Amino acid sequence: MDWKDELKGLWHRVTWTGTAAFSLPGVLLEIQPDFVLAARLAGKNNGNGGAQVGRLAWKALPPGCVAPSPGGPAVLNPEALAGALEQAVLAVGNGQTRVGLLLPDGAVRVGVFPFETLPANAREAATLIAWKMRESLPFPPEEARITYQTTRPTTSELEVTAVAGRASVLAAFEGVLEAVNRSSAMMLPVTLALLPSLPDEGGRGQLVVHVCSSSATFAVAEGERLRFWRTRDFSGLAEAEYLEQVAAEAARVVASTEDRLELPLGRVWFCARPPATLAWLDRLAQALGRAAEPLEPHPGLGSLLVGEEKALFRTYGAPLAGLVANRE
Repeated sequence: MDWKDELKGLWHRVTWTGTAAFSLPGVLLEIQPDFVLAARLAGKNNGNGGAQVGRLAWKALPPGCVAPSPGGPAVLNPEALAGALEQAVLAVGNGQTRVGLLLPDGAVRVGVFPFETLPANAREAATLIAWKMRESLPFPPEEARITYQTTRPTTSELEVTAVAGRASVLAAFEGVLEAVNRSSAMMLPVTLALLPSLPDEGGRGQLVVHVCSSSATFAVAEGERLRFWRTRDFSGLAEAEYLEQVAAEAARVVASTEDRLELPLGRVWFCARPPATLAWLDRLAQALGRAAEPLEPHPGLGSLLVGEEKALFRTYGAPLAGLVANRE
């Protein structure tokens, strides 16, 4: 599914750049509480005109290094984080200084809001959106950096998908990149990168349940519109209780989507990184009364990888695959 315009609008404003054409950086980095991932993208040379992941590296982080709270502080051990990123970037072998950064979902707030109109000035619009989001922000709205994308689902309604991060939290991640002589050309919460992988289901909604690093994000998409987003932190739970909490929250999201949004839900997708057991899919299906399908990276997008890197792509590469498949 083509999310180029939506993702372009989201990441370009988060770094206060213009509205250049959708173009991924040559290197993508992902930061999670327990690992970092670096990917070097290959050009459109795979025989069918598409891009691929050319190299991939994964490095573990020590406990307590990153705590993805939107209120912050999020980077608790910048030296350890910078060291892991430097090792990962060197392993994929690319000298580009500007990289794409995928953040833990819990480091930001994401919401969808109706507006009658927005100011033409981007900063004035961001101020208004921050005020609209104020009740969900664990920090003063004037401290928010807002990235947003507008759609018009009807002739009379303007819909805004917004990502809000505390300026100090985003600056901490940017500071770690600077420590390894890199800067961000894009910045997105990681689950947004999964959405371009969804198939076209017409007018039906699709639920994505993304489980990673003791948290879970529940996102509902309708075509190329984000309709619902919720991130929950389940740190400290044993696996069985973690599974039960995810299944219960997914059931609440389905009920809310179909009742409050009046959006029929078609397929349910489950992405766990690292992959979960079949018990997770079975428990989700039981809680939701419908099948939960694994959302996995298309193997063709990692066909250049070999050995351990190919295994890493299968285990952690679903967000990368979404972005690469959506690349011009």
